[in-house]
Formats: sequence, C-alpha cells, structure tokens
Amino acid sequence: MSIIIPVFNGEKYLRECINSALDQTLYSHNFEVIVVDDGSTDQTANICMEYEGRIKYYYKENGGTATALNVGIHFANGLYIKWLSADDVLLGNALQKMIEGVGNSNADPANTIYYTNYHVIDKNGDFLRDLVEPGHDESVLWQKFFGNGSTSLIHRDVFEKIGSFDSGLPHSEDYEFWLRATQLHGMKLELIPIFTINYREHPDQLTNKIGGKLDNVIKKTIRGKMG
Repeated sequence: MSIIIPVFNGEKYLRECINSALDQTLYSHNFEVIVVDDGSTDQTANICMEYEGRIKYYYKENGGTATALNVGIHFANGLYIKWLSADDVLLGNALQKMIEGVGNSNADPANTIYYTNYHVIDKNGDFLRDLVEPGHDESVLWQKFFGNGSTSLIHRDVFEKIGSFDSGLPHSEDYEFWLRATQLHGMKLELIPIFTINYREHPDQLTNKIGGKLDNVIKKTIRGKMG
C-alpha cells in the first residue's frame, strides 16, 4: 500500500500527519509513505528531511493537489493508493481496518473507490463531531459530493482504467474523479462503515476558502462526455 500525502505550505500540521501514517498498526513492512511537496515556500521540505529514510519525498513546482497526487501515484509501488491530506490525521488502525473492509466487500476492488466515515477536528486537534457517511448510490453525486478524498482507498487498476486526477483543476479533483469513474466507467463508490481519519477544519483549508465553485463546471463536462 502507498500512502500519498500531497502538501503545499503545510508546515503547521505536517509532522502530525506523517507520524500518523508511519505509526500504522499493521503492514509495517508492506506500506510506504510518499510526500509530494507542491512547491512549498515554508518549512515543509525541512520537515520532510527529518524523516529521511522513512518516507519518500518528491518536490515539484506548484500545480495543485491533483498534480501532486499524480506524481505520488507515478512513483507508488503499492497495490492500493491511500490519499491522506497533509492537515489530516490517519487513525492508528486505519490501514488494517480498510483492508479488512475491502476483503469483506462483494465489490471488485479494481472497479471500486472505497471511502469511510471520519471524525472532524478543529485547528488545535480538538474533536468537533463525527461525520457518518450514509452510503449513497453513485447517482447522488449529481446532487452533492460525498466520499472524502482523504478517507479514500483506490486500487491501482482503477487509475490504469480511467486515468489520473485532472491536473487542469485547481481544486475539486476528487469530485471530478468520482464522477468520471462512476458515470463514465461504471465504477462503484463503496462505503466501508468505519472511522479512519481525523479530518481537520481550519481557516486556511482550501475547502473553506473555495468550496465547490467548480462543481457545476465539472458536472457539465462529465455530462458532455456521456453523449
């Protein structure tokens, strides 16, 4: 398994994020942590150097989360790709429980994007609430986004079949990928009903700054490709 952490100027929360990835309770020799620095100008690079020999670090010019994820996927060796946002925290048994959940599912991993529930924390790491996903049918994506990208687990065959994240998008790359996978390629979004991350809400978060401003454009593009 490959845990990919895309980061841009993430010095504030990056150590906690990396530590949470390295401290997984299972697969101690069967997972890798890849940090892709998307042109940071803060102390991100120096922080990553503290983990030399324990993580794989790649620097690239700034291009957005999608481009950073794509670099990580390109260098990943794992059969599964685990996206982890640099301000989030992976729970200690997350990998173990997700793999168990995949094994207990009737879905074909090569045609499925798995996602989970998550705890919401604030900028200080204090608990705010639980987000329990209802396990929507894929058609609900036309009305609203679901399946937090930082909880996702994706078999590498999915990328072989449908391609990478859209590098032309400055944000909302997860929504475009989910729609493209389900509506153009007949793939499934499968809820594993467990908690795997502490998802951090804070003022500098891209979601809070931008929200879903590209959602309508993305939906129009996908519908256009459906013919």
